[in-house]
Amino acid sequence: MKKFCRLLLASLTLATLAPLAHADFAEGAHQFKTDVKTAGKETGHAIGNAGRAVGHGVNSAGHAVAHGAKTAGHAVANTTRHGYYATKHWVKEKT
Repeated sequence: MKKFCRLLLASLTLATLAPLAHADFAEGAHQFKTDVKTAGKETGHAIGNAGRAVGHGVNSAGHAVAHGAKTAGHAVANTTRHGYYATKHWVKEKT
């Protein structure tokens, strides 16, 4: 009879505590899911911000290169034009 009472007491204790353990596990699982979702969103936002920063930097660098190339092209054109007219006037003076 003692063994039966101990077994009955143990099974009642487990039956009473099982829903509490399950509720605690469910709450922990929900919190884990929420944390993972939040971390994923933050990671996605960080990657998006980094991509935009890189794009902006590349865009600025591209504009700087284009401006430099345009300036160099104009300088070559002006020098060529001045050289052409200087040569033209020199040839006219010699003839």
